[in-house]
Amino acid sequence: MDGGPWVRFAMRWLLAAWTVVVLLAVAAAAGPRVAPEDPGGTSAAGLTALFQRYGDTSGDWLGADRTASVPLPDGRRLWLFSDTFLGRPDPGGARPRSASLVHNSAVVQDGGKLTTLTGGSPGRPASLFSTGDDGEYHWVGDASVLSDQVQVLVNRIKRTGPGPLDHVLAATDLATLALPTFAAGRVRPLPVGDKVSWGSEVMTDGAYTYIYGSEAAGQMKFAHVARVRGTDLGQPWEFWTGRAWSAAAGESGRLLSGVGTSFGVRKVGDRYVLVTHENNLMFSADFVAYTATAPTGPFEGPHYLFRAPEPDAGHIVYDADLHLDLSRPGSLLVSYNVNDLDEAVAYADASIYRPRFFEVPWPPRVAGQLPPAPAEVAAAPDGSGTARVTWKTEGGRDYRVYRRDVTAGQTHFVRLPGNAPGKFEFLTNGHRYEFAVSAVDKRGEGALSPVAGMTATVPPPPAPAMVRAEPDNAGKVTLHWTEVPFVQLFKLYYRDLTTGQRGRTAAGAYPGQSATIGPLRHGHEYEFTAVAVGGGGDSVHSKGVRATVVVATPPAPGTPSAQTRPDGTVLLSWPQVAPGLAYKIYQRDATAGTTDWGVPGISRTTQFRSRPLEHGREYEFVVAAVNDGGEGTRSPVVRVRAQLAPPGDAPTRLRAEPRGTAVELSWRSRQTWHWIYRRDVTAGEKDFTREEVGAQGREATLRNLVAGHEYELKVAAFNPGGAGPQSSPVRVRVGSALPTGLAVVATGPGTARLTWQEIRSDVLYRIQVRDASAGEQWRTDPYPVDGSTYEAIMLIAGHQYEFRVQLDDLTTEPVSVTAR
Repeated sequence: MDGGPWVRFAMRWLLAAWTVVVLLAVAAAAGPRVAPEDPGGTSAAGLTALFQRYGDTSGDWLGADRTASVPLPDGRRLWLFSDTFLGRPDPGGARPRSASLVHNSAVVQDGGKLTTLTGGSPGRPASLFSTGDDGEYHWVGDASVLSDQVQVLVNRIKRTGPGPLDHVLAATDLATLALPTFAAGRVRPLPVGDKVSWGSEVMTDGAYTYIYGSEAAGQMKFAHVARVRGTDLGQPWEFWTGRAWSAAAGESGRLLSGVGTSFGVRKVGDRYVLVTHENNLMFSADFVAYTATAPTGPFEGPHYLFRAPEPDAGHIVYDADLHLDLSRPGSLLVSYNVNDLDEAVAYADASIYRPRFFEVPWPPRVAGQLPPAPAEVAAAPDGSGTARVTWKTEGGRDYRVYRRDVTAGQTHFVRLPGNAPGKFEFLTNGHRYEFAVSAVDKRGEGALSPVAGMTATVPPPPAPAMVRAEPDNAGKVTLHWTEVPFVQLFKLYYRDLTTGQRGRTAAGAYPGQSATIGPLRHGHEYEFTAVAVGGGGDSVHSKGVRATVVVATPPAPGTPSAQTRPDGTVLLSWPQVAPGLAYKIYQRDATAGTTDWGVPGISRTTQFRSRPLEHGREYEFVVAAVNDGGEGTRSPVVRVRAQLAPPGDAPTRLRAEPRGTAVELSWRSRQTWHWIYRRDVTAGEKDFTREEVGAQGREATLRNLVAGHEYELKVAAFNPGGAGPQSSPVRVRVGSALPTGLAVVATGPGTARLTWQEIRSDVLYRIQVRDASAGEQWRTDPYPVDGSTYEAIMLIAGHQYEFRVQLDDLTTEPVSVTAR
């Protein structure tokens, strides 16, 4: 079950401060690795506007969170992001539902020009740093430059179930990007355990580089610190235990509570400054700073820096990255992330999910005489689950109330809403709390009062009332429920009434008073319930509300593009209709005039490769998206002519063995069909002649050759696309069938017998004779001879005769005899 990407982003902020769900994520902040590029620094408004323009106009980067920055040696800057939407907004500024999501990306800044880096291909973008496992992905941490590469700490997040919050930290890995090309190198695991998501900050200070991380534990999120000698993050790590450095990751100790999933640490003057979103309170709009004299603390504070305006519009803010090398003199430049808990709002305005920047003077000014701390502060539990805090008030002053959850291990006080004695809510049953109050007048805020302690008594909350269930046409249902006092988190459940499901299926935990869950099964009726999660535990289930799920068939994809491949296949690509859809691909033979589209192929991506097609014929293709509601409208037709490239490699190791007047050929080749080429060297042929019939396989026998002639032979593979390159030639001489051992003897008056030894018994011979004494020319006996003897008659006594045997155009050496 997935409540949509917006839930994952919102939950990453929310879960840092809630006990019932632990979602470990990556955080990072960049700082001064090199001298500031511009002594005047960069304005917060200018950077906010830069990313807003880029998200509106780039066509690829639509919005992201986790805004770490790394200055590069060549003057450029690398911005690192975690979950990133790709594409461009609709004309009205909305984020398209079909926008692709990758789990990490980067943007290269060169002056005012920005360029997006992702993995995959332009048609199928993927995360820049891949895990190679569909059930796991990386969220990025901070990074630093080492020689000719950027070292990036990435947290490996593992899915543990179908819900949007079903994730755990699996490991911290080290990734690299080569400079100046940004080619991604291998990702290797670091032996640092899975308790702390390391990479919230990377800070080089003196002989060491310090790596900060965050640990989610119950209601709190705690900062940790490790270090390596030098600047190579791949070297052995040491972990601060609270008293000393240890090589054991499991001995890492907590520095302070209340940090966000990312926070920044930098040395400013003679103190170390830690800037974070105030995470001791859920949905806080505040950003605070803590200071220390050493990278390991102890940290003092908080100093309240900035109150984000976005929560006033119903959005949430989270994470903080400190960009000290971009800060203007005497100030801190900080980025933070924005999202909305209402999916409809998050998609309606693409500008929400983009980084914001603010800048504040630093160090803070300290007023002279401030109002004294309030007296008579008291705190007592209220039966309704709140704390009643009172103090002595004076005219002309406002007051600020601070709280610390001692039981949860909260290390510093956090400012609460309200400026007068009253009830303070969102407590956890059985937890020990401390309260303190400060006075504020026109001179500023005074010191905290002595603390007042109490142990909270919080009953379980009442069940929310489910108001309505609104199915959309995409298989999702938006649920609405009533507000429950002192509760900010709700668990949702459903059961499929159509299938007769008895038990309930958990659909995840959500803040607010509405949530969208799904996709669910088309046409099925479901019952939904909600459970309120409060400081006193869980409520009972609400009364159920029912809805029948509707999944409208998807719209038609855009016109596919068709690319012919050398192997005779066609590679189709088309625009994504929406995430998570399958596609049917139909084809027909246009050359043959076929009207039937046949059985479709199936693809779960936006690409499909056809089977090998017949060379030179035209084919038509259409694509239709498929979801649980069925098959949608088909795309426009794309037409393409199949092209099969001729074989690219010449056959090798050609061998020719004479067998009588035939020649047996053999060769090596990956192809099936081959042409054989020959030329008769003995006959003086200059050009090769191709055999009329191709040879199948890698062997062939040539016949009808001239006995005794030398031939040159070559072979080339062919397919319907043509013939490939020819092999290197080989030469072979065809064996002769001429007889041997030719002899002649006079056998009587005017007669002689000519004898020989046959090479082959299946041939006929022609006998040539001449009267050498009379100077006669050679004459051929008109009758062919079969066998190995020839009887000559009517010879003239005393004359010398010569005989020879002819076969085709070859003739033996002559032998002679004197007739009697």
